[in-house]
Amino acid sequence: MKITQVEIFYVTTRPQSGQRPILVKVSTDEGIYGIGEAGMAYGKGGSGAVGAIRDFSSLLIGQDPFATEKIWETLFKKTFWGQGGGTVIFTAISALDIALWDIKGKALGVPVYQLLGGKTHSSLRAYASQLQLGWGSERYARGKTEDYVAEAQHALDDGYDAIKVDVLSFDREGKTIPRVEGPLPHWIIELGEERVQAIRETIGPDVDIIIENHGRTDITSAIQFARTIEKYNIYLYEEINTPLNPSLLRIAKHDIHIPLASGERIYSRFGYLPYFTDRSLDVIQPDLGSCGGFSEFRKIADMAHAYEITVQAHVAGTGVAEAAAIQAEASIPNFIIHEHHQKTLLKEYRELVQYDYQPVNGQYAVPDLPGIGQDITEEVYKQSDYFLVNS
Repeated sequence: MKITQVEIFYVTTRPQSGQRPILVKVSTDEGIYGIGEAGMAYGKGGSGAVGAIRDFSSLLIGQDPFATEKIWETLFKKTFWGQGGGTVIFTAISALDIALWDIKGKALGVPVYQLLGGKTHSSLRAYASQLQLGWGSERYARGKTEDYVAEAQHALDDGYDAIKVDVLSFDREGKTIPRVEGPLPHWIIELGEERVQAIRETIGPDVDIIIENHGRTDITSAIQFARTIEKYNIYLYEEINTPLNPSLLRIAKHDIHIPLASGERIYSRFGYLPYFTDRSLDVIQPDLGSCGGFSEFRKIADMAHAYEITVQAHVAGTGVAEAAAIQAEASIPNFIIHEHHQKTLLKEYRELVQYDYQPVNGQYAVPDLPGIGQDITEEVYKQSDYFLVNS
């Protein structure tokens, strides 16, 4: 079996989220193809990932899709810039690697989790993610505290026993708070605590709350706010500062008595290594679409296990990213919880994939279809800038 072509779909801007998913389809001379996704649909820089995927795809033509380790090393060490790392490089590698594992699973007639060592978990506990943007089919910034409470209740009504919310992104009118670094003014602390307290009083003591910071706080403001909300029994405190200086998180951990999580902007085993040796993270959150794909995710998770660190894949893409994360998480013993993102409830994302995987009562059943158990629809062809690499 040989790789014959790579198709790249830079999906047009989604109307509600304003984001552009990046999907790939790797085909072979035996008619078997694999689907992958790059984790750069949001923020700026997605076109860079598309360009890198186009460049890297030429190195796959004629290769054996089962040789995932060889191909990964080729993209890492023989592209020159691969060893420089960074978001664009590892995102491009990730999208292609996911598709190759999808091919292997389909060719052998087994789900990817079987190729990664078998199913360690029969179902995956999930949390409702990003409630500040709503929990339903309408996505917009929430401002009023009662709106945060209502969205948390919606998640409970859907059967979730864990939620994630960013309480410091938006003011009471739903406008972005421009700065949450350094010592926080009292009104921001008061607003954030008011929301956390109201949510906790509504959902009760047995539902876990994850507080998301999106890296907008620094260690000064993150420590300050943590001291305010620790009494509400917070499950995880996520991405409290930039991941570019790992030594800072070690300092913060001494003063924060909530488990710390991060990872969507940390790439490869090399990027995670200082966080492991410092033991500054309690939960890591590598994204299959940017950490290096299945090949690298498994290495990262195994390294984390040696440091007694648990793993939750970061998932903020289409149903392709969702399906890949489920397969990866099902195979690792140190899985902790699955992120079910608000975007997966939107029609603009659901229409792009064949299978609309959604948790039932806050639990994900692990699909047993071959490969990642997912495919793209005709809408992807209709709604994308399209690039073909076959030589």
